Amino acid sequence: MAVKDKTRASYRARTLAKTMKGFAGSYGGRWSQVPNPPLWYSTSVQACGIYPFVAGSARPTDGAPLGRDMLSGAAVCMDHESLYRASVITSPSMFLYGINGVGKSSTAQTILLGQAARGITPGLFNPIKVNEHTALTEALGGTVARFGPGQPDRFNLLSAGPLGEAARKIGGTVGRELDLLARDKSIQLVQLLTRTSRALPLEDIEDTVLELLVDDARERNRRPHTAHLLQAFQTPTDRTLGKLGLLDVEAFHRRFVRLGETIRSMLSGELGRLLGGEESVEFDVGNPGGFCFDTAGIPESNTRLLSAAMLASWSVGMDIIDAHWELAQHEQRLADEAAHNGDVYEPAVRWRGYSTFMDEFWYPLRACEGIVDRVDRLGRTNRSIGVAEMKATHSPKDQMSLRNPEDREKARGLTERCGLIAMMALTGKDLETLSDIRPMTTEEIELVKGFNAAPSWHKPKIRAQRGGKPTPPPGAGKVLFKVEGRVGIPVQMVQTPVQATLHVTDTRFRKTS
Repeated sequence: MAVKDKTRASYRARTLAKTMKGFAGSYGGRWSQVPNPPLWYSTSVQACGIYPFVAGSARPTDGAPLGRDMLSGAAVCMDHESLYRASVITSPSMFLYGINGVGKSSTAQTILLGQAARGITPGLFNPIKVNEHTALTEALGGTVARFGPGQPDRFNLLSAGPLGEAARKIGGTVGRELDLLARDKSIQLVQLLTRTSRALPLEDIEDTVLELLVDDARERNRRPHTAHLLQAFQTPTDRTLGKLGLLDVEAFHRRFVRLGETIRSMLSGELGRLLGGEESVEFDVGNPGGFCFDTAGIPESNTRLLSAAMLASWSVGMDIIDAHWELAQHEQRLADEAAHNGDVYEPAVRWRGYSTFMDEFWYPLRACEGIVDRVDRLGRTNRSIGVAEMKATHSPKDQMSLRNPEDREKARGLTERCGLIAMMALTGKDLETLSDIRPMTTEEIELVKGFNAAPSWHKPKIRAQRGGKPTPPPGAGKVLFKVEGRVGIPVQMVQTPVQATLHVTDTRFRKTS
């Protein structure tokens, strides 16, 4: 009997045929349909010891959670700040390019939220769409300042601002140094916005006059504001006349009649209402929720007003960051002194770094010649001031189309020195321009060119979504991240439901769909 069973087993083994779906024949176990095995993503801590088929990912996993690799499906986590800390890039900076409607702002928000989860304070500048970043900033506990016709906030160019506030709280030698820095920053801002108002460069002597006028206005008035600048021009002090080598007020006015016209223009109309505030916009320096300068109330057609708001907000925003650093250092010194004496002091302000985002970057670059210099200086010092910076614009042509050849070269340098370049849907010519700056393979160029390709002429069949959320365009959230000397990583960004409710820029379309 045992021999007979063994014979039958040998017979069955010989008659089974091996196929792609198992062994064919009696008791072979072949499946007519082979299902795909389930697939999960997890951290190495969660997945360690699981058997079988645990595979690691070659994609970066440190930094902001972005989404899935479009080619392999692997999770991708990175941002320009984390790549800089990992010594992958030499500058914590990122340039984001993409045509309208593909999700540049959503991509930037995903990165900022990932950084905020690590304690990095966000600073958002100049959204020009309603509800672009304001709801997100408020949800994080940050401060929002709104500018434009009918909006509540104003800039006071002669205000000591956040640096002055830090100087008062710190006092002593550091406080006096911050007071001098606040004075210098006020002068630079006046000079910058005078250029913007004129839309042409100033003469060197005019820069000197503006410096003297700011000092006169600050000394004459206990609470100086922008309108005092015109009063200082109308009645210059003897010190100002002496430094300029002029005999009297009439000679001063004859020599600088054009500058006087520019100051009057800057303080009149909508521009005057923006810059003429007696009480400048104020922020809670040290707020870990960060800040947002909202310029959505300014019509996009009013380029001069929008550019002025952007430039002023850049200046005040960087003052907030500098003041935060100084206050955090002061608070830490108090904590160290208390610990030395056996006491406990909890610092009221702590420093964890900043990440700034400059949206619609092409607007201020076109304001007037020489503006790119200020941006260039900021990009060169981001490491020293502890700021990771991100800029977004539609196309590299925005930088290459500046009137002044020197400005064009400096604008090109902004991209060349950028640590991380992110490309969403772009034209072939745009990609060729970027490839000259950050070399790309033919496959990478073709991939990005195809981001925005629609699968058909018909509306895709989708499930009804709560809240009436429309179907995203074909290229929405598709980004190629590129660093020097490495193959680019194509990512399909993921937006969480909470983030989606805080970032709605097409309200009218949704209400009529």
